[in-house]
Amino acid sequence: MVATWIESAAKGRNAGPIRAGMWSAAVVGTHPIEDDQRVWVEVHADDLSLGRLPTYWIENKGGNSYWHAPIPPQAVGVRLHYRSVAEKAGSETVYSAYQDSIVRPNLPDRTESADLLSSMTEGLVGNRRMTVRVESRGSTHDIYFPTVGLRSSVRPKEGDLPRSRSHFRAIVGGLAVGRRLDWFTERSAWDAFQNYSGATNLLTTELAWRHGPIRVVVTDLVAMGDNLPRNADGGPSPGQYIKRYRLRNDGPEARQAIFGVYVQAEVNGGVGDVGLSWHDQDRALLAINRGHGHSNRKLARDSTIEFALALDPRGDVDCEPTGPNEAILYRWIDLPPGEAVTVDLLVSGAFTGWRGDQGTFKHWLKPALDWFRSTDLDAVEQGTAKEWDDFVEPIPTLHLPRAAYAVSMRRSALAAAMHVDLDEGGVAGGLDRGLSAYCWPRDAMWVGAALSRIGHPEILRDILLWLDRVRAGGKPFLYWFQKYSIDGVPEWEAPAVDQTAMIPWILERYYRATADADLVERVWPMVEQAATVCQGDSGGHPGLFFDEELNLVSSAGMGDQLYGRFLYSNAAVVAGLRSAARIAHELGRDEQAARWAAHAGRIWNRGIMAEVATGREGLPGLIDPETGRFLSGRRTSMLRGLWTDDPEFLADRSSLVDVNALALSAPFGLLPANDPRLMKTAETILRANAARAGADGDLLARASYSPSARPHAGRADEARDVSCLATFWMIRYLIELGRESGQGRHWARALVMIDALLGRLGPLGLLLQSGGRAQESARHATSPGGIAWSLHAMMIETMLGLVGLEYDAVDRRVCIRPVLPGSWPHTGASRPFACGDVGYRLERPLGGAVHRLTFEARLAHPVTLDVNVTCPGLAELGPWQSSIDSPPPPDFDPRTGRLRWSTRLGAGEHHASWTWG
Repeated sequence: MVATWIESAAKGRNAGPIRAGMWSAAVVGTHPIEDDQRVWVEVHADDLSLGRLPTYWIENKGGNSYWHAPIPPQAVGVRLHYRSVAEKAGSETVYSAYQDSIVRPNLPDRTESADLLSSMTEGLVGNRRMTVRVESRGSTHDIYFPTVGLRSSVRPKEGDLPRSRSHFRAIVGGLAVGRRLDWFTERSAWDAFQNYSGATNLLTTELAWRHGPIRVVVTDLVAMGDNLPRNADGGPSPGQYIKRYRLRNDGPEARQAIFGVYVQAEVNGGVGDVGLSWHDQDRALLAINRGHGHSNRKLARDSTIEFALALDPRGDVDCEPTGPNEAILYRWIDLPPGEAVTVDLLVSGAFTGWRGDQGTFKHWLKPALDWFRSTDLDAVEQGTAKEWDDFVEPIPTLHLPRAAYAVSMRRSALAAAMHVDLDEGGVAGGLDRGLSAYCWPRDAMWVGAALSRIGHPEILRDILLWLDRVRAGGKPFLYWFQKYSIDGVPEWEAPAVDQTAMIPWILERYYRATADADLVERVWPMVEQAATVCQGDSGGHPGLFFDEELNLVSSAGMGDQLYGRFLYSNAAVVAGLRSAARIAHELGRDEQAARWAAHAGRIWNRGIMAEVATGREGLPGLIDPETGRFLSGRRTSMLRGLWTDDPEFLADRSSLVDVNALALSAPFGLLPANDPRLMKTAETILRANAARAGADGDLLARASYSPSARPHAGRADEARDVSCLATFWMIRYLIELGRESGQGRHWARALVMIDALLGRLGPLGLLLQSGGRAQESARHATSPGGIAWSLHAMMIETMLGLVGLEYDAVDRRVCIRPVLPGSWPHTGASRPFACGDVGYRLERPLGGAVHRLTFEARLAHPVTLDVNVTCPGLAELGPWQSSIDSPPPPDFDPRTGRLRWSTRLGAGEHHASWTWG
């Protein structure tokens, strides 16, 4: 008589659990060994009979036969009820005892590859204390906490790699409707569209199921406002990241589904005392890193970091560990026809500045979980949106023919703000690469200055205080280092003098915009230290000193890896010393002012503006008499990353042309844009860029060029290099050149370049792509340092440069310097200032010469209005009309079409207009 049994219960891939949507298999045994046996597996999936499934003989061993019994894919949550069946001719059919197995949720596709999520991660959400990266299908890519970037005690083990993570590799949602879990990252199952909710940093991802009438809307936000949890001591707990999944069944029938969240943790880069465990009492998944010691303090992670992940209390939650640092949270849900069901996920962060803290959960995370399960999350979402609405309130309104300009500026402001830490004052250079999540002083000042110009001077104030705070950490050196962690610990000590020189220059910009003399007095020692460095005293570092022969400061350049006497670096020194001198004069420190101004004059007149002798080395000057343009540097080291005095490794004159030479005009204002040497420098760059293989003529491919580059053809499918920083630098220069020269072609060229950049922006407007938006192969354009300065700050500065509306709070002076290209019928802007609300509109019919400027203001105190308008092609002023008593006619230069006039306005409302042409 034949006997049968289940030798090995049903298993999935690699003998693991049975996963939805995947084949599984059991092993059946029979006895004795017979040639004419027929063996089956009888399977029920829940209450549905699948009948008898065939088995396949494997081997005979020890008097028994063994059979492979494949089981087809089943839906998640199905209970497989199965037994083996053996038949032999002439004998009774025999059965084994039944066994049961539950089909577990399937893992997301690509979990065995190097990167589960898309390489085109762009989305950012945050609250200026916690920043989260979200990929294009609504899945979480990484979380930066407890600051907006990398803290000294919270760093990934591979932080110098572009694809490094800080705390998580993936948090992915998915839905199973009568089948496997279709994870939202899977393109075969879901169509996706992503955008921001209005002028906020709440990210919305809309997903449509390809296999039925199911839609999902994912809203990512980091909670802001007054309705935040408190820790056990009653202090604020700002690290609350919420993912809201709104699922809608648009079909006529009710559906039962399983909602799942796959978590792949990498807390603190996965180095240290890490763990991922289910806390059954609080129904939460805990991702933990309690730190580790290291003899190298830069590698030490002394902090305890914990995250709690929990679904809302609207149903039971199960957790299945799927790996050492992986797990799936899931629950059954009902989807009524025509109704939406919401599932909320909280990712709550907790941080303690020491290792091995066992009380982090009780002190931080338990109160946050209680808050999450009791608070009104709709109100939290609305409150967070209102916080960002309030942030954009003071941003200027641009009255331009192209709405995309104003939209891009506003989005850049929102994106840049998420890089600025609210508590520390540090600025993450960028979150598109792990390396960029530190704070470069250079990037921080550019970002702060841009945000200050659009109505948030408090951000620049905090950055200046951060710069003042970190200066003591540089001892014995006096200069500001290349980069720091967000909390101000030095990360890279290379000496680039422009990062120090910009400090008094940025401080002066802040002072002119706010008249905040108290801050100037508070940080005055910082200004004195910066001026000392600008005079060549680095505190003893051999890579930064004043070259007495060339009258130039030698240091690392803006690219951080090259050393020499660079044009841009020394232009920054001149601008910084002149600003320091003007501030010193304002404060009555005339002796310091005279000394700093004299040293700035020496560098400018004898080091920069002198023509270098032809055919002789060692004589000062940065103007090449043969080409009539600026040299980018003198005595530059040919050893990358190293400084040297060995003549064999020094190039007396750099052969490259750097686009940052244009900074002498914009923004430093050291030379007018129509200076012939600057014009030749710009022409050389544009010509060399056009000759590069694969380069888009409307975008600069790089920041440095060889003037002798020969054109050569590239492949048709070759990726086009893009440098948004270099392109914006050229755009800002062309805008100023149009103002100075009165030639509208420069403005037209600038607009073409702006439109080309906007065409390369990613879908959310946060990153630049090397390929166009429609190209599937598009990749993110690389950016030295970070994207916050090179894209978002420069976008803001460029758009404000177009409308030219500023206020000097010290002199109480409103300045209007608009740009009106020939293809635009009007331009204008309105914005709130410290003096009141101010707005203007400049109009000129296309093809006409009559210009009309209207001005409206509600002033709190008297101001002086200065107007400086360039009208390309306007050869004569024509009839001049003014609706108010102002000194007619204005100063008019027919060579450039420039008009200038000033008028005094008292407190109160003003409506004025002027017409000419």
